[in-house]
Amino acid sequence: MNEPDVIVHETRIELVREIAEGAMSAVYEGFQCGGEGFRKRVAVKRLRPAHEGDERMMRLFLEEARLVCDLVHENIVQIYHFDRLDNGDYFMVMEYVHGLSLRDWMACLRTEEERIPEDLAVHTASRVARGLAYAHEFRDRRGRELDIVHRDVCPRNILVSSEGLAKLTDFGIAKASSNSVMGDNWITGKVPYMSPEQAACHPLDFRSDQYSLGAVLFEMLSGFTVRPGNMTPARDDFLRVEPPWNRLPPGTPAALESILRRLLAPDPEHRYARTADAARALEEFIYADGYGPTIQTVEAHLREQVPDLYRPVEDAPPKKTVTRRIGEWNLPTRAEER
Repeated sequence: MNEPDVIVHETRIELVREIAEGAMSAVYEGFQCGGEGFRKRVAVKRLRPAHEGDERMMRLFLEEARLVCDLVHENIVQIYHFDRLDNGDYFMVMEYVHGLSLRDWMACLRTEEERIPEDLAVHTASRVARGLAYAHEFRDRRGRELDIVHRDVCPRNILVSSEGLAKLTDFGIAKASSNSVMGDNWITGKVPYMSPEQAACHPLDFRSDQYSLGAVLFEMLSGFTVRPGNMTPARDDFLRVEPPWNRLPPGTPAALESILRRLLAPDPEHRYARTADAARALEEFIYADGYGPTIQTVEAHLREQVPDLYRPVEDAPPKKTVTRRIGEWNLPTRAEER
């Protein structure tokens, strides 16, 4: 008997709760279900109803799934599945990360008037740099360079798992050589982390993400962003503004400031030739003595500073079930959860 060339089976996902929302999409915790009681915890991302019917937004959502589905790296959130329900709703099934965003990690410490320790900040940035380096140099199955640029590297889009592992997520406005949905003439990203060339709508390459990573590291170390969030992109004062270097903590090592200044160089030509070189520079700094922080170090810090993250939580009964064939969402709303 010949084995089938194609396996056709409906996708069944039990949704538990909404865990994140943005202007473009919402993300839900859920379980991907199979036979014999198989249940895998996943995250489900859905295009927000306000954008349904918006051809450009739907194409961006689809391109994100196509772009990231082949990226398999420990520092990038994986995408497992993408589909469209009978009612037209798009959704993607992604790796579930039990943890918190870098933005929330910094906020937790800010309430105690503390910052992420220097070694953990540099370690986290180095892991994100490794994920970016992988994406920047990724080739498709035919060996073609995709020239992926994330374009939205920021604390909200960096997740830190309860095991201490940093993961880059949300490639929703990423640019690649195979993706023409959003060209360079669109101002994308978040102002405090946007490279000068990004703000000026100039052509972008991987070095723009290096600048954004530098802005994230600067904030982790100092507690301040490199520029105010209310500045208007493409204005001369935006392009001329210098990071507030005097906000770095007293005693910041010259070697670390040198790395930061290279990442945050206004001219892309003065940044790193490869993002892997930036990652290596960060690693050489924190492991200069032959030892340094690991993900276990990050986990120990989180256990002390964010203990709620480690409290056992019983699985809540699923609020709704979504299958591709039925074509119904009936997703829980924040009002229902309250």
